[in-house]
Amino acid sequence: MRAVSNVLLGACALGLIVYWLGTTAPAIASPSSVPPEVSRAGVGSPHFDVNGRVRADLGCADDVSPTALHEFFAERRGPLLGWDNPHVIELETNRWLWLVHDTYLDYSGDATDLDSMGGQIQNAAFIQDESCFSVVHGGTPWQRANFEIGDERLPFGHFLWPLGMEVDDDRLWVFWGETVTADPPPPRGHGIIRHPVGTWLASYDVDSLERLSFDPAPNSGVDPVYGFAVASDDEHSFLFGNTNQLNLWRNGGYENGPHSTTKMYLARVPLGQLDADPSYWDGASWSEDASDAVPITDRFWAENTMQPRYIDGQWISVVQRDGFFGVDVWLEVAPNPWGPWIAAETLPYEPRPAKVEKNSYQPIILPWSSADQGISIAISENAVLWRRAIADPSLYRPGVFSLDWPDDAEARMVGALEMLANSE
Repeated sequence: MRAVSNVLLGACALGLIVYWLGTTAPAIASPSSVPPEVSRAGVGSPHFDVNGRVRADLGCADDVSPTALHEFFAERRGPLLGWDNPHVIELETNRWLWLVHDTYLDYSGDATDLDSMGGQIQNAAFIQDESCFSVVHGGTPWQRANFEIGDERLPFGHFLWPLGMEVDDDRLWVFWGETVTADPPPPRGHGIIRHPVGTWLASYDVDSLERLSFDPAPNSGVDPVYGFAVASDDEHSFLFGNTNQLNLWRNGGYENGPHSTTKMYLARVPLGQLDADPSYWDGASWSEDASDAVPITDRFWAENTMQPRYIDGQWISVVQRDGFFGVDVWLEVAPNPWGPWIAAETLPYEPRPAKVEKNSYQPIILPWSSADQGISIAISENAVLWRRAIADPSLYRPGVFSLDWPDDAEARMVGALEMLANSE
């Protein structure tokens, strides 16, 4: 009997191997082939790209104007139900990469809430070709995984949120925030349930998005996170630093402000060399010692998560005062990345109308903004009570709006420099 059992077990094992070779193995050996489970998913026409990631169509906006994108993102697009916190960079002319947080996808086309489709992935990529979009992520349509999963050095339960990015020739650099979920979560009103514990730096091929490297960032700490935002002028790439500690309970609760996220720091590396050891702004010059760094801005109560950019020879930034707890968007200008940063315009942002209370957070300047065309800004929207967004995914989709280019930016900066000189 034992011999017969062994024969039967061997036959079963051989059958499983043959089955695996006939189904899974071809998909691994040739990612462009489509296994049966992908071909069953009609929403977005998902397929494997050359890196073995899933890519699916999201459709096209009428154009890339703020109005057209605001309307496009308001609706479900292909498998995309809800998402937030985009980071956007130009890869080449008329081609952009969006790396986004906490994304909900449904390839069945049947889901009407965020609970019934298998949970979120913590990072995803959108490829934008002119005004058309596709989503890219790991796993399969039915067992989705993050676009960037890290490697064996990332502990179980930790995940990666995208931060600042830069393109250097044919290489894309991305800072990733290693993130964990608090257990127990903070009480309501004291921020989000997640916080950073490390900083990583990855590089990718600009054309295929094949990952070329993944290592701890040269400064891999989180106090602050250097690379929270990245912008470059003609000589240097600047790494803006913020603790991104949005779980205010870890800082003693909302009332115990101003919180660490209200301070922005600055480091720099030679242009495009994001893997080089940075030097740090100490208030007067550059130091090789990170402990010499001082904030370039220090304001608000809950957070000051600036997103500076260098566009048409102008340093410009957008931030929402106090993030989740505020409504006013500040557009700022500066003569240098270390400041002084001066508000050129402030205005309250109103999320899309809804039957429940909503908030907004983390605005960013879209890369096709210019002095001639004005400034396009994407901003995340959500329900104040998360369970409302779970029931209605339309509450959890970013908006897009526009601001005029600040015509008096130079005069404002001259005035700011004069005030700074007079105060010394």
